[in-house]
Amino acid sequence: MIASEQSVIAQLHNENSYQEGEADAAFDVGTGCAVYKDADGNWHVRQATADEDTKRVVREQRNPPRGGMAVSDTGTSALEKSYAAGDNTETVGFNRYDRARLRLSSNATADPTDAEVGWDANGLITDDIDGAGTDPSNPIGRGIEVITRTDEDDLLVVEFY
Repeated sequence: MIASEQSVIAQLHNENSYQEGEADAAFDVGTGCAVYKDADGNWHVRQATADEDTKRVVREQRNPPRGGMAVSDTGTSALEKSYAAGDNTETVGFNRYDRARLRLSSNATADPTDAEVGWDANGLITDDIDGAGTDPSNPIGRGIEVITRTDEDDLLVVEFY
């Protein structure tokens, strides 16, 4: 069983697609991203753009010296350990029917469950791309359940298409 306060990934039906690279900017765990190679062949991670068709997500830090989470960080949720620009960033790609807990955008409607969802301009999951009632034109999945957290960003369980 995966502890909900410690993990982004909820359920994978197939082998997950792990990829890492240097962060182009600071990233929060549970946000959308894309990976690419630069001219020198090095992998990089960039934030997902509004309505981008990507099923790749910034993953919690699991490899302590590389990811930056020290043993002394006990009691701190891995979901709250952000990556800084230039950090080696771990990502995971999702397949159809996989589920994940993702950071919910403030643009989302009051209840985005059973709605098609996509990324907003900040790489957060939403059913309203711009806060003006615009449905995703590139939906990546369907909202399943909102997880309300008092001191952190709310999460949305998403089942990927």
